Amino acid sequence: MNKQNKEESRLDRIEKGIEEFINGVQELKESQKKTDQQIADSAARIEKMQEATDKRLNKTMKKLDQVGKQLANLGFGQGEVAEDLFYRNTKETFKKKGIVFHNIKRNLKKKGFGEYDIVAQNSESVLVIEVKHKLKKDLVDKFVNKGLLRFKSLFPEYKGYKLLGGVGALVLSEDINNYAQKAGLYVLTQSDNGGTSLANPEGFKAKEFS
Repeated sequence: MNKQNKEESRLDRIEKGIEEFINGVQELKESQKKTDQQIADSAARIEKMQEATDKRLNKTMKKLDQVGKQLANLGFGQGEVAEDLFYRNTKETFKKKGIVFHNIKRNLKKKGFGEYDIVAQNSESVLVIEVKHKLKKDLVDKFVNKGLLRFKSLFPEYKGYKLLGGVGALVLSEDINNYAQKAGLYVLTQSDNGGTSLANPEGFKAKEFS
């Protein structure tokens, strides 16, 4: 093989190598495009899945809000029912125990300071009753330590009367009943015939609050 032929052969190999290199680069580019497209497709699917999840979550949250409002309205309605029941029956319930109240008020309030569900009065005493659908220990404590203690300062017209306290509840556990009575409160609850009755035993002496 002469020198010219050798040079041509080497040139062919170089050209072939360059061609293979270019082809390799092209294949790499095509492969990268496919990978990029797969990533883009995956990202789009993930985004759609996230959007669907967000929509379901938003719907669930709206439903929970609606349920919460319904429960709140239900609780408010039950509170009104309880308050009306005890208000209508206070005079007769205490009369059966030999305690007569001549004047009974409902929702006595001092705007911005406090409100009292039922206030029953006779010539010597004023009985303040806190009404709840379900009575709990913390509600008893709040009524005794805050509500009753500031009653006369909010309503000075009752300063010359003995201040007594009572609680009324449609739902009343034995433990809370005993707790309220130990605090010196009259305890009213719903009777079997749909009226109200005193849970306090015979001989119970209510505490006089200052």
